[in-house]
Formats: sequence, structure tokens, C-alpha cells
Amino acid sequence: MVDNAIQTNESKNCTPVKTETRRSWTPPVDVLETKDEVVIIADVPGVTADGVDVQIENGLLTIEARVEKRHDSEPTYLLREHGATTFSRSFNVGDGVNTEAISAEIRDGKLTLHLPKAEAVKPRRIDVKTA
Repeated sequence: MVDNAIQTNESKNCTPVKTETRRSWTPPVDVLETKDEVVIIADVPGVTADGVDVQIENGLLTIEARVEKRHDSEPTYLLREHGATTFSRSFNVGDGVNTEAISAEIRDGKLTLHLPKAEAVKPRRIDVKTA
């Protein structure tokens, strides 16, 4: 290991840090509404489909995700700020959502949930007839 190889902005030497603690935080989300559905997009960098758990119970939609540390030939870290992390976010879902048809996909660090609206709350056009 090379001493003094990495320095902070204050030109102080970095001390090698090893930590086994897991960080937890709430990911930022966007919530969009169309005439047919509500879409939730959550930033979950480093998370794969295997690391995500989405559940709905009693009107509470919960997203939990985790990033595990890689163990395959890890280098010796001089400073490690990215490690095992857990994400958690919950939303109250009203009766206007068809909870049986909720779907989710993950791509490029973004988790997208599609919450279709129940037919009863979707706007519909009413034809007017001549009497």
C-alpha cells in the first residue's frame, strides 16, 4: 500500500477505513399521474431485480431495496464510501388503484412502478343522444 497516495481537499492523508455498517436512506421519487395509471419512479442506484421487494398490504405500498457489497476479488480499499446500502419508501394507496394489477420494473438504477387506476375512477365519455 502506498502511503500518501490519496489526499483530501485539506491535503491531509486519508486513513484506510473498513466498515461493516449498512447505510439506510430514503430514495428520491417522482410520482406521475395519467388518465389510466399512477407511476412511481424511484432512484435506486446499484440495485438489481433480485434486491428489490415491493409489497402492498392494507393500502400501504412499500418498496425495499438493498445493494450488497461485492465479494468477488475485492481490492483493498483506501477509502470506501459505497458499500452495503438499504433503501425504503412507503406510500398510501387509495381505493382508486387496482392493486391486483400493480407491476414493477427496474432499469439503469431506476425502479418504475405502474399502479393502474380502477375502472370506477377512470374518466369516461358519456354519449349524448338526440331525444
